[in-house]
Amino acid sequence: MNIIRLIPRKTRAWLSLLQESYLDTKRYFQSAEFPHDTQRRYREHLESEIMRRYHVIEKGLSMPDFRPRFGMDMVTKLLSCLKEWDTLKECSSGEGGENQISAARAALLAYAKKHKDLDVDISDFLPETSFPAPIKESQAIGGTKPLVAVSAEDLAAFRRVVGSRVSVRDFVADRVPSREVIQQAFGMAVTSPSVCNRQTWRVHAFEGARAQEILALQNGNRGFGHRIPIVLAVTSDMRFFTGTIERYQSWIDGGMFSMTLLLGLHAQGLGAVSLNWSVRNKQDIAMRNDSGIPAHERIIMLIGCGYPSESTVVANSQRRPGETFIRWEDDASGVVSEGHTLT
Repeated sequence: MNIIRLIPRKTRAWLSLLQESYLDTKRYFQSAEFPHDTQRRYREHLESEIMRRYHVIEKGLSMPDFRPRFGMDMVTKLLSCLKEWDTLKECSSGEGGENQISAARAALLAYAKKHKDLDVDISDFLPETSFPAPIKESQAIGGTKPLVAVSAEDLAAFRRVVGSRVSVRDFVADRVPSREVIQQAFGMAVTSPSVCNRQTWRVHAFEGARAQEILALQNGNRGFGHRIPIVLAVTSDMRFFTGTIERYQSWIDGGMFSMTLLLGLHAQGLGAVSLNWSVRNKQDIAMRNDSGIPAHERIIMLIGCGYPSESTVVANSQRRPGETFIRWEDDASGVVSEGHTLT
């Protein structure tokens, strides 16, 4: 007798949800940084803290009402993190994250320059000896930069790209896009926003037979998957998140990156189709075992891409008017107008 079948269906659904949620939470807990867990400190945890702290300084420098000596505690802690990073670097041959470390030092340099221009002394918490000798203002990439205005031509081009993007399901199977073309799309996608600029997105690319093996693990490509030449698995590195409140952030950051990547692929003349990864952990583990995606990366979605065939047609999916999704409110009269609401 199958004892499980004796359990009411509704109860089984709840138990399944609890099990899947537990496994999701366990993977996050084993990857992210928790301040109370002083015995576990990944190199990525330190890099994430450096990125969080220097981004706070950058934001302060960009405020319209600049406050001299703001963030003294943040500056002090960032200096301590950079010192710890230098110690780790001496013990490791890896060079990962060095551009972020340079950006952190550049943010401190911009902070010091701002105060020097204002004739405000900050040597009590940021002495000149804090900066390594090689860093020069002309070499520093960090701090702030001027806002670039969008031209009418830019707007028109953006509208064309966004308005013409569709999901493509008919590819030239034997025409594989070059890695250079794919990489250029990545270059556009890395401009996506992320929490404290931590850039946790990762992409695992599969071509040819390997792409087909990966597609076999996803249920939404039947009828056209055999024609997809490249599959991109977008993930988010959970080691760069911290504490309980960031438990959902991987999906948010990974989703924004995925959308920009889809637009980038389209702008490069490629067709692409989003393939969701809303699966049970059993299927997720099978994907990791077959693809080499590590446990600390949350799989966000798959993207199939390639060159559309000349006879390609796409779904003529209708969109609701944009104004139906927004609810306006002001201080004077409360709700001004409402769009689509769920009831």
